[in-house]
This record gives sequence, structure tokens and C-alpha cells, in this order.
Amino acid sequence: MYTNMHLVRKTGTADLSSVALSLTTDHPGKSRLLQVLLRASAAISETVTVTWNSKDGTSYSVVLDTTNLSSAQNYVFRPTGDCVLEEGDTITITCTKANNTGIVYATIILQDLGKR
Repeated sequence: MYTNMHLVRKTGTADLSSVALSLTTDHPGKSRLLQVLLRASAAISETVTVTWNSKDGTSYSVVLDTTNLSSAQNYVFRPTGDCVLEEGDTITITCTKANNTGIVYATIILQDLGKR
């Protein structure tokens, strides 16, 4: 299904003892969200949220997933259908720092659909 495609990766990290994670894509052009991954250095109990940010403003933005991790080290979100972004739309992953423990590493993977 995903043969001969150009993938775009956006990665980021945060030390939850000092700052919450917020990572937003900055890909120009059209793209399709394939997956959002988060790995923690230790088991964490935090809230992870993935949001589609509309180029038309916050009134049009949608939370795609919110998960309350409970002593977990991994989080994976894959849309059940196509999640297409036009130029100006972005995806953001956030992770709270309520327990001030652990380092998190996030990856957002998009399929580049070109400028159309």
C-alpha cells in the first residue's frame, strides 16, 4: 500500500522533570499522517494528546487522540483512515509532566503528497 513514497519525520524530546513535551510538524505542502510514536525512558503516568491543527484556525482544529498512560513506556497512534494535511495544517503531540519523571522521545511520521 505504501510503496515508493517519500516519508517525512519530525522528532523531539523533553525532560519531564523540567518541561512538558510539545512537538508540532512543519512540513510544507500536502501530507498524510501515518503514525505518532512516543517512547519514555521509564514507565510514566502522563496524558498524551495528538491534535490536528487546522490552517483555518483553532475553531477547526480537532483532537485525534488522548490517552492517559499509566506506568507505560510506549504510545502509538495510527489513524484508522486517511488523515490528510494541506499546506498550513499541522499535527501536534503533547505529553504532560504531572509526575516530573522521565525523558520522552516523540516521532511524527508523514507521507509527503507534494505541493498541490
